[in-house]
Amino acid sequence: MRKYVLDYFLQESVAPTLEEISRALRIELAEARAGLEALDTGHHLKLLEGTSRILMAFPFSALATPYRVTLGNGRRYFANCAWDSVAFHPMLDEPIDVDSYCSHCGEPLSFRIDHGRATSRNGDLPLVHLKLPAAAWWNDITRTCANAMVFLGPGSLHPVDPDPATRIDHGIVTLETILGMSAPIYSGKLRMEYDRPPPSVVRAQFERLGLTGPYWKL
Repeated sequence: MRKYVLDYFLQESVAPTLEEISRALRIELAEARAGLEALDTGHHLKLLEGTSRILMAFPFSALATPYRVTLGNGRRYFANCAWDSVAFHPMLDEPIDVDSYCSHCGEPLSFRIDHGRATSRNGDLPLVHLKLPAAAWWNDITRTCANAMVFLGPGSLHPVDPDPATRIDHGIVTLETILGMSAPIYSGKLRMEYDRPPPSVVRAQFERLGLTGPYWKL
């Protein structure tokens, strides 16, 4: 069911309905509903509260967001947040174009990621501001994605004004760092045998990236 949901998003750019899942997998509606709830509990996707409608199947968003991702074949998707827009690259292992906005000033941002490297199409590359400490991300992942994982244009650091040497303590990281953070979570996600990595694997990756302070403790 997890793979079906992701494959459906990839093909159709929208979420499958409960009824489509039931028919495609040849299971009863109640079983499909239970399966979706289990995937929600396991942090594979997020259901709209109180329903069986898929809101997010990370990195795909079922709703329009400020984060647009375009593939080489022209297919376009909405990502849930700045992080998820970048995460399309390690998930698909192909070039992507990202179009978004600076969350502070509203200026458009546009860049490409290819072979693990980002290049801007309209100026300097943005940064990513993860406004909540890592331990709080899943307290309310809908609000976290909507409000707390955003792009900052290169000239928009003054709202938090961290010193460049210590800005990671404020949750401000480069696109390269976000790609590194995404690797254990999103690489191979479209394979049938995929499972979310345990926190120990994610913590080890954070440490390799230099994300070792209290802000990054899972």
